[in-house]
Amino acid sequence: MFRVIALIATLFGFVIASPAHADRRVALVIGNGSYQHAAPLANPANDARAVAAALERLGFDVVSGFDLSNAEMRKTVRAFADKLVAADVAIFFYAGHGLQVAGENYLIPVDAAIRSEADLDFNAVKMDLISRQLDRESKVKIIMLDACRDNPFEKELTRSMGKTRSTAVKKGLAEINTAGGTLIAFATDPGSVALDGDGKHSPFTTALLKHIETPGIEIGLMMRRVTKDVFESTGERQRPWTNASLTGELYLKEGETAGITPAPPAVPPPSSASGFDDRQLELAMWQAADKSGQAADYEEYLKRYPNGQFAGLARNRLQALKNKPGSVNTAATDQTRSADGSQNRSTEEAAELQIGMTLNDRMGVQRRLNLIGFNTRGVDGAFGPGTRNAISRWQESRSFAPASGYLNAQQYQALIAQTETAYANWIAQQRARPPAPPPQQPTTATAPAPQPQPQPQQQGPTARDVLQGVGTITDTIRIFRR
Repeated sequence: MFRVIALIATLFGFVIASPAHADRRVALVIGNGSYQHAAPLANPANDARAVAAALERLGFDVVSGFDLSNAEMRKTVRAFADKLVAADVAIFFYAGHGLQVAGENYLIPVDAAIRSEADLDFNAVKMDLISRQLDRESKVKIIMLDACRDNPFEKELTRSMGKTRSTAVKKGLAEINTAGGTLIAFATDPGSVALDGDGKHSPFTTALLKHIETPGIEIGLMMRRVTKDVFESTGERQRPWTNASLTGELYLKEGETAGITPAPPAVPPPSSASGFDDRQLELAMWQAADKSGQAADYEEYLKRYPNGQFAGLARNRLQALKNKPGSVNTAATDQTRSADGSQNRSTEEAAELQIGMTLNDRMGVQRRLNLIGFNTRGVDGAFGPGTRNAISRWQESRSFAPASGYLNAQQYQALIAQTETAYANWIAQQRARPPAPPPQQPTTATAPAPQPQPQPQQQGPTARDVLQGVGTITDTIRIFRR
């Protein structure tokens, strides 16, 4: 029976965690910090040792190396390539210096001296060398690069390349293109610089170690929690970036879920148990109520957040709705909603909250739906009627039942996988757009030209406007904080 279940799971692209680790797991972990021709880094070797130990506890066959020379680094990569044959899951973690030139990423051994473009070929290890091994042998590939620190060879390298070619040297690391079934995690956004940290580990590795051994957590959710922790711990100066094309769910450690998402509780758990910021849930719940304008939705918000940051506005809206001529009895409305199956809706809402989507994630969902023809009527992170209708229509197109308009973890991953190419193309188009021209400065004339009649300045919606449903959630927060 187990072999039948495993076969079915494989056909659907899922990797199931089990106590015996039926999937074959291998990992390559490298940490370089004791540089001979650049300022040494304090944390990479510590980071790599801690990650290697965690992966071993998770059942990975780990090939590791710390403070490796060029020859040692290539030898270690070759040993990893030998172990990759027929691997189900493979992880590569690197901490240390890395740099990008002409869109190519290079990992720097501790004995490297990078003074010219030719030195990159002979004294550095091209990231593509490792990517090719992963693509050739393993089914699921995870790449984690804590290597976006300042490039210590930038000045000398750009000087040797001349004024024209030196523009190819960029900060941070470039995006990586690999085959499907891959998750790539950078310590910060591509082209940005990450922090080495003042403690025992870098901010990225600290967050990774906090979550990587959490039982029953899907790796996509795990990386979102890592991103949140790094963003907050660095005072919003560093935000990890993840690109995933996984076709199924991957669980690094078995738990109560054992790789299968359980039926969620009717009431979402508190933030301390769920692992994501309860403020995001409050904001999402307020936005949903604000979009619908229904008394029952405001009451639902107040039931969960009686002292929330939007509680005063919610009570004002409720009072306005009750005093509105021709308004219906809210209690009777609530009874009707309960009879229509509010318990099922609460379960579906809880399943969506369990995903732990940030505001950016919710905007990404709206963008992805729009790209494949399901109009959400805006991209603002607020899942109002337009977004709910778009989700419902998408669920119907994929034969998900019920088509409730609320996503669960499996559907969220399916949407990401379906739209990955379209979303990547959209991002590339946005980056290729020329920057907006700077505003023209007014010229000074000896005689002032006739001035048009002054128009009242637009300062954005007022508090009265917001209470009448005009304005965005940003306007609401701005007015609330005055």
